[in-house]
Amino acid sequence: MKNDFVLFEDALNEYFRYFKLRNKDTSYKTINYRMNKYILPYFKNYNLFSITKKDYLNWQYYIDSFNFKYNYKSSLHCCFSGFLYFCVIFYDLKENVAKMVGNFKNNDLISFGNIWTLEEFNQFINVVDDIEYRTLFELLFFTGLRKGEALALAWHDIDFLLNSINVYKTLSKSVINGVHPITPPKTKNSNRTILIDNILCDDLLKLKDYYLKHYDDFNENCFVFGCKKNISFTNLERMKNYYCKKANVKQITIHEFRHSHACLLFKNNVPIEDVSHRLGHSTISMTMDVYLKYLPHNEKRVISTLNSIHI
Repeated sequence: MKNDFVLFEDALNEYFRYFKLRNKDTSYKTINYRMNKYILPYFKNYNLFSITKKDYLNWQYYIDSFNFKYNYKSSLHCCFSGFLYFCVIFYDLKENVAKMVGNFKNNDLISFGNIWTLEEFNQFINVVDDIEYRTLFELLFFTGLRKGEALALAWHDIDFLLNSINVYKTLSKSVINGVHPITPPKTKNSNRTILIDNILCDDLLKLKDYYLKHYDDFNENCFVFGCKKNISFTNLERMKNYYCKKANVKQITIHEFRHSHACLLFKNNVPIEDVSHRLGHSTISMTMDVYLKYLPHNEKRVISTLNSIHI
């Protein structure tokens, strides 16, 4: 049934009910916070059917005043667009103005994508004198796992006969009852089994031997990194910064270990579909979107052409 007037706030509350039934609790809390903080106050008293493309553009100007990074602004845009898509389906809203106006301009593009070469990583890892962190940094660089995926690993997730890691869970960044819960990954493609090289496999076995000597109650359910209690995001970041300074290498984020791994594979001519699977991307096009600028120069031209004609 088509409506002439629906209060924006009422439609948003209905969307929250819909979203909560179909998504993880952590995802719901993230969406709820962002929309209540930065979208609802601006459109609270609007008629859903009166919102124009100009209104959406003015909201983007409003969000720009906060000087958020592009990734956060983009997440707000995606939140808003998802809500309006819901309204198109369930309220017969004529158009999704968020989709029509488009995302924020990415002014962070120049600074995005700081990576390490293999030589830079070796310079870094050579100063890491803690076996747990040394093995963790090595795993991040040579597997491309997300930090939440790495920190959620238990020893039973590693098959030392096949040199493989079963990835099917992640340590959430959200805090519930004082802890970071372990949850399923965000997308089904993040559930994957990846192979690891022989040296990384040997170093993981050395870490396991270390735990066996230091923990009487060690078992296969213990965390790979931290044993009885997983290493925290905060400590991981702090130790990374410490060893970067000690090694005198440029600072990169933990997530950029993942970028560095992908670029290492591209440099060694690994097909993009294999990289995409290893990283747990939902589509090959997603891998292309993220890593296009890292591909060899002639490949940039090829993919740019294909993207323009293969629609």
